[in-house]
Amino acid sequence: MIRLDNVTKDYSRRGETITALRSEALEFASGDYVAIVGPSGSGKTTLLSLLGGMLSPTTGKVWLEDTSVYDLTAAERSALRSERMGFVFQTFNLVPYLTALQNVQIPLCLLGLSAAEQEPRATELLARFGLADRLHHRPAELSVGQQQRVALARTLVNDPQIVLADEPTGNLDPESRETVLDAFDAAHREGRTIVMVTHDPVAAGRASRVLTLKAGELADSESPIPVDPLPTRRSA
Repeated sequence: MIRLDNVTKDYSRRGETITALRSEALEFASGDYVAIVGPSGSGKTTLLSLLGGMLSPTTGKVWLEDTSVYDLTAAERSALRSERMGFVFQTFNLVPYLTALQNVQIPLCLLGLSAAEQEPRATELLARFGLADRLHHRPAELSVGQQQRVALARTLVNDPQIVLADEPTGNLDPESRETVLDAFDAAHREGRTIVMVTHDPVAAGRASRVLTLKAGELADSESPIPVDPLPTRRSA
């Protein structure tokens, strides 16, 4: 369970204080699948960074179960992320000189697993995402959709309790989007907590709960979700 208590995040710009996020009480229960929607600049990525232990709040506390995340040291927060969280980014962040298999093995290496333990787990996940014949391809040799599937496999390979996703379908064609969303559905069925920032109504529609963020304020969504049109891309 993740909880925000009286959290604000302020920035100073040209002598003016801007509140990017304000939340008196917000809770994500274990096993929740939550989509966060809202216009660009509304604070969605700020919220995701706060939840992931990467951005300290100006006021308030972020709790992961009984742990106050920002009372931990930076090293302790890093360990918490490695052990219990997985991140999916719109830009993939794959290491260009490593193969798909090696990219997926990175979190396992950081956890101290041996190569003999790493490879079967990474291979199994890539095969599940239809990439069994792309294990030894580097990112430049993969389509956009394939790169996102590699990134998602890397996120899930260490079996995180919490998955934080920032526009995970933003660069994908419809077929690749469906593959990625199916993977999120499977992760949710396995009991993981998923918090996804998105402009995509198809992606938001797969969540069990939708929150709208506007001008730093959160509310449960009751109206149709606005969308930015998805780009049309080809994916192998």
